[in-house]
Order: sequence, then structure tokens, then C-alpha cells
Amino acid sequence: MNLRIFALLAVLVPGVALAQLDKLSNQDAVAGLKAALEKGSGVAVSALGRTDGFFGNPQVKIPLPESLKTVDKLMRGVGMGKYSDELILTMNRAAEAAVPEAKALFVQAVKNMSVQDAKGILTGGQTSGTDYFKRTTSDP
Repeated sequence: MNLRIFALLAVLVPGVALAQLDKLSNQDAVAGLKAALEKGSGVAVSALGRTDGFFGNPQVKIPLPESLKTVDKLMRGVGMGKYSDELILTMNRAAEAAVPEAKALFVQAVKNMSVQDAKGILTGGQTSGTDYFKRTTSDP
């Protein structure tokens, strides 16, 4: 694609999308957000809830907690690093096994989402979705 055409599209498309967004009713916006979140939850469960979903992905791999870093360094220094490696693998495998169990919680949180919740997610910044799910799924 010609660089000028790409640049023009990059400027025009967001404006058109915002104009269309203004025409959406609150109900449509919430329905669209709910559908996207439900689909996204399914994709996340598929990606993370399998072998190496966490362990094989450096972006979400669970490391040893800070409180164990000193012990880890000491163990590796005396040739016992395999035990630290086993603990890391076990924590990640546990997370991989737990993800499918959590899917129902996410789906329920999406179904229970109010218009106010949806607006908060859409306007609340980068972590607003995560904050919503943390608030609505932590107790259950």
C-alpha cells in the first residue's frame, strides 16, 4: 500500500469510527463491549488454559515471588537450581489448570455488567477492564 494512502487512512479512519460511535446507543455500546469481552475471555482461556499457556509465554509466565529470590540465588549457587525450576514450572502448570475453571466467573461478570460498568471500562484508562474483573470475580 502506498505510504501516503496509509497515512491518510490512519488520520481518517479514527475520525469516522468516533463519528459512528456517537450514533450508538448506550444499549448497543454495552452489548458490543459485552460481546467483545466474552469473546476475549474465550480466546484468553484457550491460549492460557493449556500446557505452556503460562510457562511457555514470557509475557505471562509466573516467576518466583520476590520473597524467594534470595533462596533461589542461594540454591542455584550450590547446584540446586533444578528445584527452583521445578517450583516455577509447578506454579505455572497450576495457573494453566485454573484458567478453564475461571472462565465461568468471567462470563458471569460480563453478563452482570451494567451500563455504568461498561462506561467505566470504556473511559477508565488502560487497566479499567482488569480492575472491573478483579472487583467482580475476586470474591467468587
